[in-house]
Amino acid sequence: MKPLTIIYWTRALLGIVIGVLCAVYVYFSISSELFSLYTLLTGISFAILFYIVTFYLIKFKFFARVEKPSKLVSQGIGIFFFAWVVSWTLVVTFFMPSVSVNIYVSDTGNLVEGPKLWVAARDSVGLVVQNVTTTVGGLKMVLLPPGTYTFQLGGNLTGYSVINQNQTLAVEWLQSLDINFNVTELSG
Repeated sequence: MKPLTIIYWTRALLGIVIGVLCAVYVYFSISSELFSLYTLLTGISFAILFYIVTFYLIKFKFFARVEKPSKLVSQGIGIFFFAWVVSWTLVVTFFMPSVSVNIYVSDTGNLVEGPKLWVAARDSVGLVVQNVTTTVGGLKMVLLPPGTYTFQLGGNLTGYSVINQNQTLAVEWLQSLDINFNVTELSG
């Protein structure tokens, strides 16, 4: 293979490796700040630093074997950062907890045909992170970063009562949670 082809595929592979390392770093160090600017800048800095280190390693190995030494800087730069961002995103998504929300109703015949319900996940500050409209049954809320959330059931519930309308839970990495809302028909 030609030296520039080797450099290109080496950088593609190293982009994947550094993306996985960035995801592991997020998992072990700053799990509560997943969507923060600090996390993004740390990942970008880590990728740039690693790219600079690989430049010097590639320069040492291939300097005499290429026609234009300036190609050592630019060859594979696009695939490196593309592979980094894709692998980082995929691995962090794999680490994310998933939450299944189940709504149990005593008389499903009336409620299913009628109003829509919504389930909101609020973070510790009270901001809505996810708000999903659904009918009776179950739904899956995914990509919630680790943290403490209040899950609230709402909608047009005239004639029905919800005992556990607000539930506060701590969500951890790689955790699968089931949240159940019990809706009962009011008598009389």
